[in-house]
Amino acid sequence: MDARETIYILGSGAVGFPLAASLTAAGRSVIAVRTSRADVPRSTITVTLDSGAQRTSAPVETVSLAGLTSLDGVIVIAAKAHANQAIARELSAKGARGPIILLQNGIGVEQPFLDAGFPSIYRCVLYVTSQASGEHEFLFRPVTASPIGVIAGTEAELQRCVGLLDTAGFPFRSEANIQREIWKKAILNAVFNSICPLLEADNGIFARDAAVADLAREVVRECVELTDRLGLGLSEAELLEQLLLISRRSDGQLISTLQDLRSGRPTEIAFLNMAIARVAESLEPAMQLPRVALLGQLIQAKAAQRPRGADDRRV
Repeated sequence: MDARETIYILGSGAVGFPLAASLTAAGRSVIAVRTSRADVPRSTITVTLDSGAQRTSAPVETVSLAGLTSLDGVIVIAAKAHANQAIARELSAKGARGPIILLQNGIGVEQPFLDAGFPSIYRCVLYVTSQASGEHEFLFRPVTASPIGVIAGTEAELQRCVGLLDTAGFPFRSEANIQREIWKKAILNAVFNSICPLLEADNGIFARDAAVADLAREVVRECVELTDRLGLGLSEAELLEQLLLISRRSDGQLISTLQDLRSGRPTEIAFLNMAIARVAESLEPAMQLPRVALLGQLIQAKAAQRPRGADDRRV
């Protein structure tokens, strides 16, 4: 691992900025890249993280993607998944080759980068909670080490990337069976990102309210019927245990979709409930996941009632 290798973090928001601050504090070379704005000049800002137990700050260099002529180093994608197609096109135009590490949850988020021909693509399943508490200030807590695995690339390069990104404040680990982890987290996110926004509730609702936990159990059970067909080896008990762990550890924090709805920003429900339902329908014979699909449709309907916000700090 060469700690001097530049790490470009595309998507400076509730995930990108905490990662940049953690890496900077650990002595890594980092640039936080804004993908939604072309007018951000190269500058240094102070990012503050509050874990509840301690508060830390670090200087972070930031610039617009449009302001970079080339990207020679590791490229971490922490923007919203709906921006992936545009980001993949712009990276290709700049001659960037990666490796690309996707810090995004959901099903199929890597496809635009595969379609663009990037040779090294790695998926990370995020296990953190983060919420903006002020300008460049975040309530940030890692739940556990976030696994990274190979979509396209080599095991050796995977280990190098994990070593480059892993810090005490934002831990990562390598994972051989990343598809199982992707689906496990997508199911958990499908629960949190639909039920919590519809109830206008924080993440701790499942640990506090047995009736809401029962609703989550019904959604999880429906998803396990699908993952059994896919041969992923996920169990209802494992998923519910992880769901309640996340709920307890992120009590009081708001899930990203609820934050997005309140700010009028696009949600990622298309890569969660709707993507899971589409996979089920594509099987032969097809499966129907009525609870999963209905919750996703309700989020889409709720999003349609709100005007899009002018300021998207997540991307």
